[in-house]
Amino acid sequence: MDKPAGPTPSSATRAATRRGRSRDGAAATAAERTLTPRLKQAKLDLLPILHELLRTRSVTRAARALGITQPAASQALQRLRAAFGDDLLVSIGRDLQLTERAEALAAPLGGVLAEIDRLLLPVRPFDPASESLHVSIATADYATALLAPILAEVCAAEAPHVVFEFVSAGVRTADDLAGVDFLIGPRAFGRTLGKRIGSLPLWQDEMVCIAPSGTALPSRITAETFRRSRQVAYLMNPRVPERIQAQLQPTSALETARVCTVPDFLVLGAIVEKADCVALVPRKVANQLARWHALKIIELVYANKHLAIDAYWSLAANGKRGHTWCRDLLARAASRIG
Repeated sequence: MDKPAGPTPSSATRAATRRGRSRDGAAATAAERTLTPRLKQAKLDLLPILHELLRTRSVTRAARALGITQPAASQALQRLRAAFGDDLLVSIGRDLQLTERAEALAAPLGGVLAEIDRLLLPVRPFDPASESLHVSIATADYATALLAPILAEVCAAEAPHVVFEFVSAGVRTADDLAGVDFLIGPRAFGRTLGKRIGSLPLWQDEMVCIAPSGTALPSRITAETFRRSRQVAYLMNPRVPERIQAQLQPTSALETARVCTVPDFLVLGAIVEKADCVALVPRKVANQLARWHALKIIELVYANKHLAIDAYWSLAANGKRGHTWCRDLLARAASRIG
């Protein structure tokens, strides 16, 4: 038997690691518990006054710099002395001098106030004209063909540093959404992801049949006639359960005489044209394919043929810079798709 490539941690080592992490977590929690009352005692709203008092070493000049009255500055100094348990400023002759505690506070206080100010400033809106952003979208080639040209056109004019990356839809659960910025797919599938996700309606579509332009099939086809025809079908992954395939493609139950399956909608037109077969595709795809190939679009007489396409994302992505702008852009693009 081959020896392992490296040492394997013992159960004792793993237990010690867990105890160490537990102690670190407990220490952090204890520090936070003691910090809260100390922050209340420190009178944080008075720290800007303290900063000016230490900088000017004068109640009068500090009050003037802050635009408050001298009595208000004097009262603030009294409260600060109580909070810090120190005189902070003491009279020596006609001058005020810093105590040792005040000297220790003076140097870091300006930096602390600047950091607090940055924390409290409102978030600056994302600026697509100057900021960089990488956006990953998991979807089928159907949605890519419709969205990518519009998004690229808008970004060329408004967001030159924004990059959209379209990837194959490998999302099965809500947890998988954490790996991408957006999933775009049918609402029937999106509903299986649960309620703790974000969603945005994009467009409506319906499934139609495509056939070679010289077909003898009529302009409307029933489910029974389609079942008897030679078919080429979109199949994202042969290992995907039938119930999920039905959520992704609502007319998949009619595809009972497949002679070929492919993981992309856009190649179906070439196969149908050359192989004298039929396929079921969203109408918006059929319209594109009919411009590229000699095809006939045939209405499908079938109740469950409608598609609602939505965008989905992990709620954690709400905090990503530019994500709100991306959602607005998707909505704009979808309005052009119709």
